[in-house]
Amino acid sequence: MFNHVSTENKLSKEVYDEKVPQLRLELLQLQHELSKSNKSVLLIISGVEGSGKGALVNKLHEWMDTRSIQTQVFHALSDEEKNRPEFWRYWRVMPQAGTVGIFFGSWYTQAIIDRVHGDLSEESFNSQLHRIRFHEHMLSHNGTIIIKLWLHISKKEQKARFKKLEKDKRTAWRVSKQDWEFHKQYDSFLTISEQTIRLTDSAAAPWQVIDASDERYREVFTAEILIKALKNQLHKKPLTLDLGYSEEQNWLKSHSVISTVQFPTVKDIKAYKKEFEDVSLELQDLSWKSHQKQKSTVIVFEGWDAAGKGGAIRRVVSCMDAKFYRVIQTAAPSDEEKAHHYLWRFWRHIPRDGNVTLYDRSWYGRVMVERVEGFATVPEWKRSYFEINEFEQQLVDHGTRVVKFFLHITPEEQLARFKAREETPYKNYKITDEDWRNRDKWGQYEDAIHEMLVRTDTQHAPWHIIPSNDKRISRLMVLKALVKAMRL
Repeated sequence: MFNHVSTENKLSKEVYDEKVPQLRLELLQLQHELSKSNKSVLLIISGVEGSGKGALVNKLHEWMDTRSIQTQVFHALSDEEKNRPEFWRYWRVMPQAGTVGIFFGSWYTQAIIDRVHGDLSEESFNSQLHRIRFHEHMLSHNGTIIIKLWLHISKKEQKARFKKLEKDKRTAWRVSKQDWEFHKQYDSFLTISEQTIRLTDSAAAPWQVIDASDERYREVFTAEILIKALKNQLHKKPLTLDLGYSEEQNWLKSHSVISTVQFPTVKDIKAYKKEFEDVSLELQDLSWKSHQKQKSTVIVFEGWDAAGKGGAIRRVVSCMDAKFYRVIQTAAPSDEEKAHHYLWRFWRHIPRDGNVTLYDRSWYGRVMVERVEGFATVPEWKRSYFEINEFEQQLVDHGTRVVKFFLHITPEEQLARFKAREETPYKNYKITDEDWRNRDKWGQYEDAIHEMLVRTDTQHAPWHIIPSNDKRISRLMVLKALVKAMRL
């Protein structure tokens, strides 16, 4: 691939000066158009060391409205980043709708370096590229315009640039020992980089290889690429993801998963209290040991309205040190959250190693509430099963436990609890018109819950369906499931 990249492209100052004013005008007009849309731009700047990546980023800030551009530079991992799944550092700084994000370095950088140095096997490297490709497709389907630039210069040109910078005391700091080490391994880096580009070049996130041997040519060609991409994509509908399954699959048409749930009740109160106390003490011990071992846990609570999620959460956190856990209550998304991919707001709260995050409702709202109420289109919620499974797999791959609970009650029990809330002054706030509307759609929600439980019950993050007509049984079962998970 790189053998066919010309390094002879030159642009005279006269031609450059003639082109730039029109390019800048078009960039600003398209950036204004972007600001009025529900799309964002993610510009990934990669390439050979010394190819002028930093200078190009500075030029783009000069030519465009810098107020709606955020450039992220990914240096060595901070302690916060080391203590979370790899993609956390990228999710938290993703551009919101209407803005431009520039990633100077990205999810490709470390993978390429590790492969060149032999710290990543061929199999692991390909697996990482597969994950990156899926991640980019997911962002693209959500309305992110992804533009990936690879700036290329020859080994000879790289050496000449390094030496020129070192000769001047004012610029010598820009060349490090690591840069010269990369120069020695130029051929290896080029081989791995070519493999990376070939395996991650897609319609959703295409690569553009730019001859960066001439500064003026590099800048003009980049501007032309941006203009073309924005013109093509701003009014284009996101690509449709191939779901990879048939709607007629029999295993989805079978009886509802929750229709066979049995609802036991407490018979012996004394024995129950003793068991509850014992399990609570064990959970206290295990949660402290998890913190000491720097093992993080994500706990998800889903369930019917009035199923007892809040009470179960209170029993769980009573067994934990408040310094090491957070409860995230998920409500309707804010304007800022709507301007990002729906998973963004959940990635932000992923716990660092040794801590716990409890989600009172979660990303599963995408395939329940948003599905039933029509807040997500059919293609959007259907592809979410894949996106959610991949999200949870990343957490588990990092070493985070993912424990998911669905609290199930009967329609009759829900009605009784709704009425009790209306009749009890200090519980009035718990019952809303929305609760009654949701109840009217019980059948639709049951279908959505069934498909959710079937499609996202994985070996790495299984569901625990908790019968909750009797709250004491429900809370005990939740604690026992957490104890079992934390023993591992």
